[in-house]
Amino acid sequence: MISTKEKIGTSQMITLLISTILGVGILSLPRNLADKVQGSGFIIIIISTVICIFFGYCMYKVIYGFRNKSLMQISSDILTKPMAYLVCIIFILYYLVNISMVVRIFGEVVKMYMLEKTPIEVIIISILFVCAYSSKKGIEGIARISQIILFLMVVPIIFVFFFSLETADFTNLMPILNVKASQVFPTVFLTTFAFSGFETMLVLSIFMREPKDGFKIQWITLIVIGIVYIFFSVISIAVFGQVETTHLMWPTLTIVKVIDIPGAFLENLDALIMGTWTLNIFITLCVFLFCASLVIGDMFNCREINYFDYAIVPVVYILAMYPDNLAHVYDLLNSKYTVAVQLMVFAGIPLILFLFSRFSKKVKKA
Repeated sequence: MISTKEKIGTSQMITLLISTILGVGILSLPRNLADKVQGSGFIIIIISTVICIFFGYCMYKVIYGFRNKSLMQISSDILTKPMAYLVCIIFILYYLVNISMVVRIFGEVVKMYMLEKTPIEVIIISILFVCAYSSKKGIEGIARISQIILFLMVVPIIFVFFFSLETADFTNLMPILNVKASQVFPTVFLTTFAFSGFETMLVLSIFMREPKDGFKIQWITLIVIGIVYIFFSVISIAVFGQVETTHLMWPTLTIVKVIDIPGAFLENLDALIMGTWTLNIFITLCVFLFCASLVIGDMFNCREINYFDYAIVPVVYILAMYPDNLAHVYDLLNSKYTVAVQLMVFAGIPLILFLFSRFSKKVKKA
């Protein structure tokens, strides 16, 4: 059995999940929403948040019913051991794909905005080994770092909020509610994937000090993420307009360049944003690497999982370098195979575990 000496508290889990979710999804979400539903994107985000909270509740009921048990143990008790192996394999595929796509997008952004002459291979390899070394130190250390990073993220968001209001024209959001019902469901479906990371609690539940706070952790995390997504989606359209937003690759980063700070008391605000975003990506990759190693070690009943972190790096690097360009990366993210794996991890597995746990005799009563 995996060693679980480390325990993380409720506040640490909340900051960990928020930092994990706020990865690359925030970069392209305003563009995708403006393209699909124009100025009604905030409504789609609200619906997606509610859906994620529902699945978060399903996860909480499973976690609390099988306290201090790993994903493999929970799945074995509910679905039998062969099915538990299948569940773990799906989670491993999910984390490998997410790590590779996140690190490739990170490499493209850094190369475009900061290190133009540095080969993207060097950027990707560097961040992967740094994250592998950090995740090797354990989840408690990652959780403590996430608390610091989340605090640092608040400062640039406040700057963006106040100084972008001067150039914002909220009439650009009009007309609202002019989308067809047939457009809503596909957009909600894709927007839900921007919340990637909240399902991590199902894997990390074995380290939770207070499993009874599971649902509190989920709804606080998802509401905070929803508010941040609404803010950036609304402010992007208010500043650039609906048409221009659809033509920008990463509106969230572009908006920083058009902010005019009175008196110019702070220059290079985009460097501040890029710095905090890089730290945020660091946490996302650390958590995903740790979870992938944890699930692999869980499958093979290993007490120590540290050596899996470095073993994953070459696989992730190959997957990250497979796409020809950035457009190919987003095509792969939206492919039916990737969507199917994400859908199983987000909704399918939590819902199946929740429903079948109602009939399990091994569930722990409060």
